[in-house]
Parts: sequence; C-alpha cells; structure tokens
Amino acid sequence: MARKAAEQKSLGAVPAFTELASTDPSATRKFLEKVFGWTFESIRMPQGDYLSYRTPGGGQGGIRPTQSNEPPGSTNYVRVDDLDAALQRIRRAGGELVLARVDVPQMGSFFWFRVPGGPVMACWQDAPDRPAREK
Repeated sequence: MARKAAEQKSLGAVPAFTELASTDPSATRKFLEKVFGWTFESIRMPQGDYLSYRTPGGGQGGIRPTQSNEPPGSTNYVRVDDLDAALQRIRRAGGELVLARVDVPQMGSFFWFRVPGGPVMACWQDAPDRPAREK
C-alpha cells in the first residue's frame, strides 16, 4: 500500500482546472460573470479565441467552442509533473487515450483520457518556460 501511495505522489497530480466546451462561449462567459463574478481573459489560439477564467476563490479554467459532433460539456484537468509517466499509469490502470498529446507553446501540454466507467478527463503539464505567476 505504501508503494502505491508513493507512486501516486510522485506524479504531483492535483486538480488544476476545468475546461467548458460551449456552443456559445460568449453567452457562457456572460452567465458565469453575472452569476459567479468570474473574470475572463481572451487568449488567441490557432483554433480561435479561448476564454480563460479565474474565480474569486482562486479556481481557474477556460471556455472553448465545441468541436464538430461534440456535445457541450466539461473536462477536468489534473496537473502532473510528468505527462509521459501519467499516460503510462493511466494505460496500465485500464484508461484509454482519447486525444493524443497537444503542446501549447509557453503554456504546457495535455492529453485527454477515458476513465473506466466512461468519464473523460485530461492531464496537463506546465511548460518549463511558462511564467511562474500563471502556474
């Protein structure tokens, strides 16, 4: 049991942020600003604007447009110290890769995976050159 705890701890895995996929990101933003007082920053990405948010309690996440044939939803990201090691453990434990590694320059890298039972989650690793204030 101690070995399993040590393995889990070595990844540094902590909940990092939630990403919302919306058919109307602007309307989703306005709703969350009005209801919860979240603040937003628009970040230009190759696939369009990404709305990064912060909550008054320190939480963070983002809103992106849904992709074709994708239903609206949310994905929870887990920040890890080693993305490759996380993928190996996920596969050994019966998880399935859904979206291969994506590198976001000066921000980090991520992949999506399906947990046994169906939920889709993601792992995120900060880029080494990411400014410390954003980590």
